Amino acid sequence: MQRTTIQRLGLTIGTALAIAGLAFVPASAIATTAKTAANTSATTAAQQARIKLIVTRGDSEINRRLGSLQTLSSKISSATKLTASDQASLSGEVNTEISGLASLKTQLDADTTLTAAQTDAQSIINDYRVYALIVPKVNLVKTADDQQVAEGKLAALVPKLQSRISATKTAGKEVTSLQSGLTAMNNQISAAQAISSQIESGVVGLQPSDYNSNHSVLSGDRDQLKNAQTDIKAAVSDATNIVTGLKNL
Repeated sequence: MQRTTIQRLGLTIGTALAIAGLAFVPASAIATTAKTAANTSATTAAQQARIKLIVTRGDSEINRRLGSLQTLSSKISSATKLTASDQASLSGEVNTEISGLASLKTQLDADTTLTAAQTDAQSIINDYRVYALIVPKVNLVKTADDQQVAEGKLAALVPKLQSRISATKTAGKEVTSLQSGLTAMNNQISAAQAISSQIESGVVGLQPSDYNSNHSVLSGDRDQLKNAQTDIKAAVSDATNIVTGLKNL
């Protein structure tokens, strides 16, 4: 009877220990588990800190771009020499960029994983290309349209000057140098028109994906427009010399 009671008592103790999970768990295993939990907690805290840093920096970059785009939008709206189609196209694109970046900011602020935060932060650059494409694109198109206005005025002046030169020649005056000047003027206008019209039509439709495919997509355009501006100035100088020469005959 006593043996049975002890056996029963032993069974009860063994069962209790097994249920508690302590019967065969070494102290070293318990320490390792505690250490792993601590490391996991530290890793999670480090990730959260990194996510917060990415979001903070991303928000700063988005806000900077939104400010630049707002300035660009005002510049487009106040431009007097942009063609109606170019003005509408550029305004629409800038507004789309503004809307997209605002939505991206909301999404970035809500990110809870490191992967999501990194992906959204990278999107600020790759999907919008505000400084690599949009800003220079607007400036290039605006400059090209400004030049085309000047080129159009100079081109309209050519037949008027030709008429004056022809009348002066009929009157018996020597106009060889004036005629040469007009020829040079006409050539300069044509050269400038070829550049500015080509750049305007080639640049206005570019999208961030075009830049991602080819980082040199705008390469040389600014220098080409400078060449066109040089031709315009030379044409203006020739026109001025022709008018002065006609007055002095």
